[in-house]
Amino acid sequence: MRALVIGAALTALALLAAASSQAADTMKTGLKPFNVTIRVFDPTKGVESGRDYVLPVDSPDEEHAIASTTANAASFTTTMGGARPLPVAFTCIKIEPRP
Repeated sequence: MRALVIGAALTALALLAAASSQAADTMKTGLKPFNVTIRVFDPTKGVESGRDYVLPVDSPDEEHAIASTTANAASFTTTMGGARPLPVAFTCIKIEPRP
C-alpha cells in the first residue's frame, strides 16, 4: 500500500512539473508593447468626422496589434441610438512602439 501511495505521489509530482514547464513556455510569448491610434467615425460623414483613441496593446507584432485593437473597438463604442443602430466604422491611424 505504501508503495502505491509513493508511486501516486511521484506521478503527481511529475505531472505538476510538466504542467509548470508548459506554463513557463506559454509565458514566453515575446509580446511587444505598442500604442495603437484608432479612429472611430461615422462612415456617412467620412473619416474626418471621427474621434481618435490611443490604446496601449501588447502584441507579438504590429499587424496583430492593429487587428486586435480594431476588433476590440466595438466594446467601447456606442452602436445603438435608442432602438436604432448608428453608423459607425473604425480605422487604424497610427501604430508606434511603446517604451
